[in-house]
Amino acid sequence: MNTTIIKMTDAYEHQSFYNNKENIAILDCRDLDGTRCYLDDLSKEVLVSRIKEFSPHGIHFIDSGNYHYLSLLWLMKIDQDFNLILFDHHPDNQPPSFGQITSCGGWVLEAEEILSHLKNVFTYGVGEEIPINQLPTDLPLYISIDKDILSTIDAITDWDQGNMTLSQMIEMLTQLFENHEILGVDICGDSGEYAESGAFLNNQTNQTLFDFLSENF
Repeated sequence: MNTTIIKMTDAYEHQSFYNNKENIAILDCRDLDGTRCYLDDLSKEVLVSRIKEFSPHGIHFIDSGNYHYLSLLWLMKIDQDFNLILFDHHPDNQPPSFGQITSCGGWVLEAEEILSHLKNVFTYGVGEEIPINQLPTDLPLYISIDKDILSTIDAITDWDQGNMTLSQMIEMLTQLFENHEILGVDICGDSGEYAESGAFLNNQTNQTLFDFLSENF
């Protein structure tokens, strides 16, 4: 299974979970302006162009939660009906503060508005949750993970965090993979602000997630 790593900050410079692995593409996008939390139109065009040759299927590491909107760019490439599973301490469905700009806090709302193939969004980490074993099985799933859903025992992020443990997340992911077709998974929630000090813990968690996903796809 192919893996794509998009570098928007220096977070992955201090981690090793992806070193010496096969079928990994690394896209260094730290040269782009107008990307932190909000994505301006010019940089959006560049990012769409840079991932053009890559499939939404597989594993995608997309840096800090400030760039969770990169999930939208992967979802735009899916050409069949699907449901989105979102692990996040924030719903990411807020209207933009100004204009119609893509943002880390509003990309889910934008996806629901513009993507005809996206049928449902099921969020875990905020509000009411449908038990994993009660999810409909008629459509394949795309899974988006923001590690800010995890407690500070398992991740250091740039946002306030929830209290889920990594073992609880792996248990939920196991149920999803056992009972559904999974199209792709992306993972954000690394830390640009605390890239070096949070590297050890985030690298461990990314390694665990990478190993699990590599074995189950």
